[in-house]
Amino acid sequence: METVDIDDIDAVPHFLGANSHRKPLARAVEEMDFACTYFELEPGDSFSGGLHTHTDQEELFLVLEGTATFETAAGPGAERETVAVGPEGAIHFEAGGAFQQGRNETDSVVRGFALGVPGSRHEWAETEALLECPECEAERVFEFDPDDEDERMPDPTDVVTACSVCGHQV
Repeated sequence: METVDIDDIDAVPHFLGANSHRKPLARAVEEMDFACTYFELEPGDSFSGGLHTHTDQEELFLVLEGTATFETAAGPGAERETVAVGPEGAIHFEAGGAFQQGRNETDSVVRGFALGVPGSRHEWAETEALLECPECEAERVFEFDPDDEDERMPDPTDVVTACSVCGHQV
């Protein structure tokens, strides 16, 4: 058994600047076999840097306070759907399922947790994002290729994303 106080965990901002109050409990608890991160999203903040999916990990977002808005898309060019998740609500995303991004579109702080299984974190090489490809001139799936796959939060300058259709790198 191990106890942890969220206030004692150092905040680790998202590597793309999507949020600044992110506390990964999975780093603070020895031998944890699932990802668990506490978030406080200020107005305009998001859980991640854009529409993405993890092919190796499913996610559950539990909103404790405030309302988070999640945008989803089945794939490139697909119609976007939005869902609001209010206090004590949750939303689940399957591994490799819909591309998603959650954000705070309100004037109040959103507090909650993101849980991921299996594993205490996902591998960046198993993440895909929806981006506009300047070469294809269309929305495409981009795959992440971090220089060091073992980094929990890589430096954004060390991560290459490549278009799955033409190979253009960003």
